[in-house]
Amino acid sequence: MRFTIKQMRYFDAALRNGSIARAAEEMNISQSSITAAIDLIEQTIGVELFRRVPAKGILPTPTGAQVGQRVASFLEQARLFESDLMSLTGDPTGTLRMACYAPTAPYVLPPILKRIAQSYPDIRIDLTEGDMISIDELLKSGAVDVALTYRFALPHDRFFAPLFKAQPWAILPENSPLAQAETVTLAQLAPLPMIVLDLPGATEYFLGLFEARGLSANVVHRTKSSSVLRGLVSAQFGYSILNICGPSDRDGSAGYVVRPLVGMLESPVFGVAYAAPLQNSAIVRAVLRTRDELVAEGAMDHLLMPTVEETALNVGIDTENTVF
Repeated sequence: MRFTIKQMRYFDAALRNGSIARAAEEMNISQSSITAAIDLIEQTIGVELFRRVPAKGILPTPTGAQVGQRVASFLEQARLFESDLMSLTGDPTGTLRMACYAPTAPYVLPPILKRIAQSYPDIRIDLTEGDMISIDELLKSGAVDVALTYRFALPHDRFFAPLFKAQPWAILPENSPLAQAETVTLAQLAPLPMIVLDLPGATEYFLGLFEARGLSANVVHRTKSSSVLRGLVSAQFGYSILNICGPSDRDGSAGYVVRPLVGMLESPVFGVAYAAPLQNSAIVRAVLRTRDELVAEGAMDHLLMPTVEETALNVGIDTENTVF
């Protein structure tokens, strides 16, 4: 091979940025070095890989796009290979590219990142947030190594290590007539105004809870932010349903109350997803060991709403005669 890994990185930077100037700035080198790398790879392959477009930078030719995909894949393998070699003589070392389902990030990331930092100080983490569909695309393309997400949104070929099973629960305005009940049912909620989390995968799941029982939710507002959703409930625009119940949700100071939902409801499993080729990567194994420790310690239990059965034991509800 006539060109080096460094020159392939220059080529990749030019392709991603669509500009030799921006690629040079990203790589902290001269523009001539980027141009020389592109020229060498073009000469080696024997075809034009970029078209220079005045005022628009550079655009890949069809062959250039194909070469770019292969270069990116090779660089990813080289990154993992380098990390594994560096890890042979000590703790895992290198960069971990992690994605997280955005609504869960404030709750699940802190304990995971803190434990990784304590146990594997030589691992640097690059974080990306997104919805469940975009996260799966990142995994599929190799743009991230692992993802913290719900299992039901993933294809069957993704490897997955569970962290917890997230029971759905209701978040109600303080003035709601249901706020005085210890538990609520979907039948009670259905006619009331609902605020739904409007993200790919999430909307279908929450509305599907009602549809599975022949009910229709009365959706009056949609939002892509779980923080805005909580704010709208607090402002008495309606109720909602979520799966992660943080400490601030329970203390009653935010203008809303949380209640368990009655019934055998679909409770998605949240965990660590990764592509099969990465199962032997030292960095991914470090994440999975961290996951094992947190599960064994019950470190995520405080994020889960008690089941109706657990609530019934605490308040003396007769679940045998409860109508679901």
